[in-house]
Amino acid sequence: MVVFGVILLLVALAVVIYMWLATQGMDPVAISYGVLNVEITPIWLFVVGGITLAAATSGLWLLAVGTRAKARRAKEVRELRRQATESGRRSERQQDAMRPGSDSGAARSGAGGSASGSAASGEQPILPRPGGDRAAGRTTGTGPGEQRSPRST
Repeated sequence: MVVFGVILLLVALAVVIYMWLATQGMDPVAISYGVLNVEITPIWLFVVGGITLAAATSGLWLLAVGTRAKARRAKEVRELRRQATESGRRSERQQDAMRPGSDSGAARSGAGGSASGSAASGEQPILPRPGGDRAAGRTTGTGPGEQRSPRST
């Protein structure tokens, strides 16, 4: 990669030297376009073109860097939101499992005491919460007589 960079720099230097020698003694070029009336030597016209090309290349590079950074931040935000949602669901499952009077024993054993498919792997089914569990206007926390798990504090 370094060798390729050195070769490109040598080629660019050769082009600049060629343009310098080829334009020696040439008459200035007259540019007349409306309000823009300029007489400039060909070598300076070449230099101005090179500066314009460098500015355009720098602008495209900055645009690409900014777009990649914005996409990376958006991806991180999506990932963090997904993790927060999963964490919230996990904590709700744990709170439901810790709730006294839940049917956790009946869910783990089927008819005759054998373990069901999801309970055999250690998972409990996710059941909706009864509507009477919560006090009016309260969305989280424990009700009277319920115990709070050590992790939820």
